[in-house]
Amino acid sequence: MTDFLNILLFQLYPEELWIRVLLTCLATFVVNLPFGYMRGKFRKLSFWWFFFIHLPVPLIILIRKFFGLSLTWELAPFLIGSFFLGQFVGRKIYSRWPWKNTKTSS
Repeated sequence: MTDFLNILLFQLYPEELWIRVLLTCLATFVVNLPFGYMRGKFRKLSFWWFFFIHLPVPLIILIRKFFGLSLTWELAPFLIGSFFLGQFVGRKIYSRWPWKNTKTSS
């Protein structure tokens, strides 16, 4: 088990900055997809709408810290763009395939 963790933490950790930025942006996009989807069924500017926008923010901070990136003016457009792109695509997926609440009759 320790060999696996050694490989995971030290040998697969990307050293180059552009790889870490790319992986952080991809993870930000993927994390925001379900939250954008859940946000789709609520009225704009309602409490739950704001809740599902801001709920993934701590996860994104943890992902950014994991890859050793600090929030700089050069990185912010990429992270904010991937954040809102994930929310937008998740919302579009909801409008295309909404969650159907099916009740079975007994």
